Amino acid sequence: MSLTHDDRKISIIGGLLLLGLTLTTGITVYTVMRQEIESVLGRGLAVALQGKAHLLESQIEKGLADTRALSLRPFIVQSMQQLSTEPDNHNALHDLVRNVNSLPEAGFSAAVVHDKQGKKLSQVGQFSNSEKVLRLNKDTLLIWDEELILHTTNDVLDQDKHRIGSITTQVKLPQVTRRFRGMRSIGETGEFILCAKPEKGKHEMACLISQIDGVKFKHLAPDENVPSKNYTLDKKSGVAATFDYRQVPVIEAYASLHSIGLTMILKLDEEELFKPVNEKLKDIIVYLAALISAEILLLNWFVRKLIQSEKEARQAKETAEQYSIELSRKESELRERLKEITCLYEIRRSLGLELSVEVACQNIIKFLIPAMQHPEYTSITINLDGKHISPVPQTRDFTHQLTSEICINGKACGHLNVYYPKDKPFLIMEEQRLINAITSDLALWLERKQVDELLHARLKEIICLYEIRRSMGVELSLEDVCFSIFKYLIPALQYPEIATAVIDVNDKHFTSRNESQNHINQPHVNSKTDTNLTDSGLDQEIYQSKSVLRSLIFINGIECGHLSIFYSEDKPFRLPEEQKLVSAIASDLESWLELRHLEQALVSVAEEQAHTLGQELHDNVGQQIAAIGYQARVLEKKISNSANGDNNLAMLASSIASQTQTAVIHIKQLAQGLLPFELEANGLIQALQTLATRISTTYNIDCDFSGNNINIINDNNTALNLYRITQEAANNAIRHGKAKHLTISLTSNEKTLCLSICDDGCGFTGIDTDHPSTPGMGIKIMQYRAKELGAKLEILARKEGGTEVRLKTQITKNVDK
Repeated sequence: MSLTHDDRKISIIGGLLLLGLTLTTGITVYTVMRQEIESVLGRGLAVALQGKAHLLESQIEKGLADTRALSLRPFIVQSMQQLSTEPDNHNALHDLVRNVNSLPEAGFSAAVVHDKQGKKLSQVGQFSNSEKVLRLNKDTLLIWDEELILHTTNDVLDQDKHRIGSITTQVKLPQVTRRFRGMRSIGETGEFILCAKPEKGKHEMACLISQIDGVKFKHLAPDENVPSKNYTLDKKSGVAATFDYRQVPVIEAYASLHSIGLTMILKLDEEELFKPVNEKLKDIIVYLAALISAEILLLNWFVRKLIQSEKEARQAKETAEQYSIELSRKESELRERLKEITCLYEIRRSLGLELSVEVACQNIIKFLIPAMQHPEYTSITINLDGKHISPVPQTRDFTHQLTSEICINGKACGHLNVYYPKDKPFLIMEEQRLINAITSDLALWLERKQVDELLHARLKEIICLYEIRRSMGVELSLEDVCFSIFKYLIPALQYPEIATAVIDVNDKHFTSRNESQNHINQPHVNSKTDTNLTDSGLDQEIYQSKSVLRSLIFINGIECGHLSIFYSEDKPFRLPEEQKLVSAIASDLESWLELRHLEQALVSVAEEQAHTLGQELHDNVGQQIAAIGYQARVLEKKISNSANGDNNLAMLASSIASQTQTAVIHIKQLAQGLLPFELEANGLIQALQTLATRISTTYNIDCDFSGNNINIINDNNTALNLYRITQEAANNAIRHGKAKHLTISLTSNEKTLCLSICDDGCGFTGIDTDHPSTPGMGIKIMQYRAKELGAKLEILARKEGGTEVRLKTQITKNVDK
């Protein structure tokens, strides 16, 4: 297809417009990019210059301050004062030379001291003679001699502020030198310039110029019209694009350090800065020309296409009108599908496990009705496990019906029904698929809800077992253990509000209904083998329950009771699961009872062995040793009375008799410890008093006893356990704690009996009375005896040093006040 005259004009005008637009864009981008590069470099140079200026200023001020401090040193001033009045004072000169010679250690590379006439008194180090000098002020120079050196002269004044001489120092500035010479990181043409103000009568300034190939010294003339070249401006800083002393365009940052009399410039040639851009500019121009040519060709091609497209557009319009009708029909169908998708999404989002079944079904009906084709005429019902759920009663005559069955774990448990009036047809296939998907979701939700309820039940049972086993480790009496079981078992059951727990063990009866009453013990009337609940002496209301769970309790293979759960109403509950829980708790109770029996047996055996050993020592061994002592005395008398008696044999017999008598005394003391005669004869208070006296006598230490508000303890077992605990604690304090003073006290406060044994020894380490793995058989037996009393035993470290063994128990029924 050929182009007309007007089409060619359109092509030429469009090509020229594209050419102008492309060139304008390219030039604008290049200009903006060049300005941005200059700005970024200027900011970078300014930051670098600021760091260098701060370092130079701080180093020079430090050098000046060090020199001023040096001129005020008392030893130097004193020596120079003495030399001022006594020029031939060799001691003062020697002290001055010694102080000056120590200056290199203070960081000075060279120093010289002159008197007030200018005569050199002392010098150390070699002064630089370089002519590359920047004069900061009349007394301060900055010298370049392959490194920067600060040259300073200060007057030395006496106490009356009269000049007595001067001191001149030179300090090398290595850090400033490294920063001054380090130009390679800036660029090949980078320069760092330090300039001092022009001296009086001179126009040019002395400048040090650091380049990549070294440091040069030049005299430069300032330019008042250009801020970056007006090096005499005070307290001025900035960035400028200008021409440097070589008349070369540069980007430079400048700053004036008025405090030290220097001006600093950091600069880089624009040629180096824009060299990468300029090198690429030629390639860009070639690419730009190619781009413009391609644009003109494309424009010509587009004009052709536009003409062709106009014809095709007319044809497409006709075709589109045909498709529009079809799309309208499809749109209505898609709206229906969108309603169904929205319905499914809302139903699945609303089905939370925390909802009840009825609420979940109401939500399904709520979102399903708007998704139907004719929601205003639709009625929905859900039948589930015999329950009929519907938003409103059906008052119309519905003839059209869709039904979907609800199956849980493969078993049908209900169905969902959708009803329409007779005169309203609906999309049977699509709507049937929708309600099938909804019933499938409902079935999955019901299965998950059942699993969730089972998991919650298992969790309650695990927590119940954990809390009961934990409490068994700390409870001391059977009453406390039983009521602890009631506390955690009842809430773990499915229906705790109608459940009652009963424990019968060792002819004692405990029920959860008496949990609020502390420690109620009722002897069981029936024998343990009697299984007729209604004949027992227990609460008849409990045993009239319709549902019962029971687990027998055995100790060492012998039945001694049972743990039972009674439900007052005939409700379905998890019989196998709760029976397992009851059996597990009964097994834990069996283990606790067996452990208590073992502890009691251990204490009983220990007490029996002590009694047997004490009686054997007192009745047999003690009598035999006493007889040996008597025979030794008789032998001693016979040898002494004989005419040919040997004095050595007599002394030996006398020694045997004395040692035997001492052994008898020790045996009697051991027997008294093993057989507390005072406890049986005079009671616990007198026995403890005697024990304290015997400890004082035997071990030659202080042992005191005090009994406040205690008269008689009637129970022999309680008294014996308290006595043995006191005896063991005292022996531990003496043998292991190396105690020198013991205090035994037995006091009563209202319903609490407290036994305390305090010592001043080195104490125990690593003792934990609440932990079953505590080392030492004596400590363990003390714990067992405390449990036998239902008491709490503690071993405490005293603040003033030593240990306290403290026992507290509720035994008011055994104490008469």
